[in-house]
Amino acid sequence: MFAVREATDADRREIQTLIGEMIPGVDVAARWNWLYETNPGGRALTWLAVAPNGEVAGCTSFFPFRLWLDGAEVRAALGGDGFVRPAWRRRGIGGLLHDASRRDMEKHRIGCMYGAPGAMNLTPLKHGGSREVGHVTRYVRPIRYGPSVAGELFARVAKPRFSALLHPLAPQDPRLDRVWSVAKHDLKLSAVRDAKFYTWRFREAPAQREPAYVIEQDHEPIGACALESMRGGDELHIVDLVCARDHWHTCLRAIAAHAAEHTRARTASIKLFALDARVRRMWQSGFFERESKPFLCMIPKNGDRRFVDPQRWFYTGADSDLDRLD
Repeated sequence: MFAVREATDADRREIQTLIGEMIPGVDVAARWNWLYETNPGGRALTWLAVAPNGEVAGCTSFFPFRLWLDGAEVRAALGGDGFVRPAWRRRGIGGLLHDASRRDMEKHRIGCMYGAPGAMNLTPLKHGGSREVGHVTRYVRPIRYGPSVAGELFARVAKPRFSALLHPLAPQDPRLDRVWSVAKHDLKLSAVRDAKFYTWRFREAPAQREPAYVIEQDHEPIGACALESMRGGDELHIVDLVCARDHWHTCLRAIAAHAAEHTRARTASIKLFALDARVRRMWQSGFFERESKPFLCMIPKNGDRRFVDPQRWFYTGADSDLDRLD
């Protein structure tokens, strides 16, 4: 019989060992400091499954995120670092861990746990109370085109027209707070994307692979984004984009123009909650749907059902416990 308990400070070394087994090659100390200790949403919460012989068989964690819900800031969490050691798999441990985390949500004032998990975690999460709310879809558009006549014609039609430019984000950049103060009014449910969040999520991330920018038009900040070079430089992934809805396509086109001028990427991509992306008419900026995966959300029993309303969510790659996606 496995015992599941909430971890304490005394378990730090054991959790760090599990992280090293879970993500081979990771700088465990850097990940711990960034994700577990200095997250502006709060310190991580971790649960451990202990085997009858006393060995820690697995773990799962909540990384608190500040969410913007219908005009108010609420406490939620991104689920991550779920891991069961190989010797103890196929014994229902993942489900036990998620059961325990769900039971403790009210104690920690966690309104929901959300994310788009990998395939291995889908079944344990669903057994633990998570429900499939929708899908996260990857959208792609070409940046460069082949030498064919058709390619040239498409290039002329799709050539980005822009009057906005990308400028590197400064630490605790006040321009980001100005962007967020406007953008949040168009969002029903989203991670808070203010200067504190962007500084932590992108400027302080250990890998330093996702530089963030403020998008300015006529010297006024209208949006912010974070970008990552992927697939050997062939793809520029838009990890995050935040702006007022009226500026959405202006910002996408500015990013595409930036990619064409400053990178060798052949395509640009972004992951979005599919229902939200369709409302935003991604095709207007040349982005089209590719693969998708389920988006899961878990709320406490008798929790706020607004968190499981698929019409509300705004989600991007910034809603991830990884500091690089490639």
